[in-house]
Amino acid sequence: MLTFAHTRSDRDPSTWQLLEEHLQRVGDLASRFAPPDLQSLALTAGRWHDLGKYQSAFQLYLGSQPEASNESNLKFSSVPHSAAGAALALERFSDTDARALLLALAIEAHHGALKSSHAIFDVTRQRGMPLLEAARRGGVPAELELEFPTSPRTLSALAVRMLFSALIDADLLDTERWDRGYERAANGDSLPALRDLVRAACEARIADSATRAGSPAEHALADMRRQVYKACVTNAAAPVGAFTLTVPTGGGKTLSGLAFALHHAVEHGLRRVIVVAPYTSILEQTAKVYRQTLGEHNVLEHHSNLTPTQDTDRNRQASENWDAPVIVTTNVQLLESLHAAHKRPCRKLHRIAQSVVLLDEVQTFPVGLLQPIHAVLKRLVEQFGTTVVHMTATQPLLTSAKSILNPSVQMSMTEIVPEPERHFASVRNRFTMERLGDLCVPLAPEDLAVAVGMHPTALVITHRREDAADLAELLGHDCLHLSAAMCAEHRTVVLDEARRRLLHGKPCLLVATQLIEAGVDIDFPVVFRALAGLETLAQAAGRCNRELRLSSPGRFLVYRAGKRTAEGTVVDSPPPPGSPRLGRDVALTYFEGTDPDLQDPHLFPAYARRVFRKQETDLHGLLKMEDDLDFPAVAEHFRMIDEATISVVASYGEAHGLVAEMRRSGPTRDGFRTLQRFTVGLRERQFDAIFAAGWLEPVFEPGRESTRFETLWTLREGASNVYDSRFGFYAKDGKVALRPLIA
Repeated sequence: MLTFAHTRSDRDPSTWQLLEEHLQRVGDLASRFAPPDLQSLALTAGRWHDLGKYQSAFQLYLGSQPEASNESNLKFSSVPHSAAGAALALERFSDTDARALLLALAIEAHHGALKSSHAIFDVTRQRGMPLLEAARRGGVPAELELEFPTSPRTLSALAVRMLFSALIDADLLDTERWDRGYERAANGDSLPALRDLVRAACEARIADSATRAGSPAEHALADMRRQVYKACVTNAAAPVGAFTLTVPTGGGKTLSGLAFALHHAVEHGLRRVIVVAPYTSILEQTAKVYRQTLGEHNVLEHHSNLTPTQDTDRNRQASENWDAPVIVTTNVQLLESLHAAHKRPCRKLHRIAQSVVLLDEVQTFPVGLLQPIHAVLKRLVEQFGTTVVHMTATQPLLTSAKSILNPSVQMSMTEIVPEPERHFASVRNRFTMERLGDLCVPLAPEDLAVAVGMHPTALVITHRREDAADLAELLGHDCLHLSAAMCAEHRTVVLDEARRRLLHGKPCLLVATQLIEAGVDIDFPVVFRALAGLETLAQAAGRCNRELRLSSPGRFLVYRAGKRTAEGTVVDSPPPPGSPRLGRDVALTYFEGTDPDLQDPHLFPAYARRVFRKQETDLHGLLKMEDDLDFPAVAEHFRMIDEATISVVASYGEAHGLVAEMRRSGPTRDGFRTLQRFTVGLRERQFDAIFAAGWLEPVFEPGRESTRFETLWTLREGASNVYDSRFGFYAKDGKVALRPLIA
């Protein structure tokens, strides 16, 4: 009797996918995807993952319900099958054998999420053994049970996730190949070809910078960029490992860092480059530069979790798997995925092994997660052949003898640019810092508006979205506004307009939140910044006279942010709780005497140690959870952003048309990749206000157990008053301001 892996009721049974073929192909693919130490296990995991489909009950049901294989499917009461292969793993190997645990965890979870090591044995034996026996009665080939993988050198939580990732991606890609009738085309050009492109782009930019330089300061900046690029190319031959890239603001690390990564990857046979940024504003800019340099098809921009939650074959295929040579993503996306339990975020993880990871603006990592972050980065380097580069102008130097991190998570790091301090000296006269008022007394928004309004061109950076919107209103309609309340496409339009005004010497006032201050390539003669941590102030100051084109230093003004209450009193408007607020309080002590020198790279390690010593660096005990292989607990507690947000498609540009098209044609990765540029993460109170007003609906039918946080929402047609053309999801006191509809 023929046994099948996948069927379609609208297709002739002769075209249905045979189970034996599926197991063979998934095993081969998973082995190819897995890191070397896990390839033998991945082959076995692929061969065993669908053994439960040999059950006669499953085959009968599969013939009538083509989605029966998806065990969490909303519409069908499916016949379980995943635990059968896991049960075989526990039968073949003792409980103390790493192979039993790795295989059981990965196979049992391939339609859901990883369980803890404590739960997997009982769950698999109770549920899996009956399924395995039923599958044997249904005809499991004897040779399948003879698989005997080699043991891995190391058992770790990351090894489990890597095996899980390779299995999921292989399973989904083979299912997609059968379902669509063709294999997914390979994405992107070869890394040697991309290396040559970035080399040409860097050399052209350096030559252009030298040609355009007029003043001695501009010549010094051009020479610094040349030296940084040269160091990146020269030192790319260094062995795979951990590096720092310490470059002053405007030093060209966006392209020079990519040059290092591509040269290094080619030198050592690594597979891809993954560039990681703290804010989507940096990510959008970086992705744009890379697309212009390398070509659209070589760069994947991924910063959202837009995937359908209902578990159908087509929906699973739409999840992201990072199959491009250059990935541009966020800290949240990378680091939360590395600590995830569910199959959707874990699918792409195997692509990180044997790659180059460029971590931009590393000073933005949450202090409470520093130990687990550095632990997982160390495992990537030491266990999975990944090169990790920490890039910033304000290195916290967490691996020095004075580091507050546990030695077990520290790595030896090599600086790519020799003697980086000398480059900071070449741009010392970029700006002068001034205080706007008493830094212990909150400044009234009206007084700040008066001070800003004295300048035709200036940038103001606030802590809060509400403060940014209020100040922009005070400064008038010509003032531009930028915050995370706006979708990526909207922010790009505003940034392009700001750059256009600056290029043509037109007046340009821009009020923004912190998303503009780290890594965004924009240059103002005057910058105002609400008092914050020293590394934050330094990054903001990097937007002041960035290109050294002014005849005298730019002006960088620091003020104590204030907001006006309903009663008219001016009160403190602090940064968000946790590291940002503590950083501001520690920074204030540096202003008690002479002002701190934000252009001195030695300032930041000492400052960082003072901040870090006031906080737990493993706030939730995640290192122990990882050692215990408690995947659900880790996934629950590892959160880069304390306040969870809900993804909503804004009524901006072509967003409604994209949603309508996806509903007609079904979910696809390309569709979600395009749609992410029109989404905004709303805080729960904001979401509740819009939902209560009746303006929201899910893009697709949610899964049976999906929460509002896991569901992608969109504004209904006609909800144009909800998303403001200037401020996005306009908020007052944390709530969306639903502006009246115009009659």
